[in-house]
Amino acid sequence: MQKLLFWIGTAILGGWILALLVNFTVYQEVTTYYMVIHPLVDGILFMAVMFGIYMLVWRTFLRKPQTATIQLASLGTVFMVLAFVV
Repeated sequence: MQKLLFWIGTAILGGWILALLVNFTVYQEVTTYYMVIHPLVDGILFMAVMFGIYMLVWRTFLRKPQTATIQLASLGTVFMVLAFVV
């Protein structure tokens, strides 16, 4: 089960990168207002960060499920606030 969860996260990351590469022309025409490096690179970095968070919560869940629940709740709250503020 642990390997399955790892491969699910890896497949999501790989699928996201593949989708970015397939739709490269769309990302070339994107506005650069919120861009840090390049829209394509920003998308890959964003998904790498999300994959890192996925791995962190997954490993925490294996050790202490209660701590993982707190992590998910706090991250969810932070992202909800950021979604409405930014």
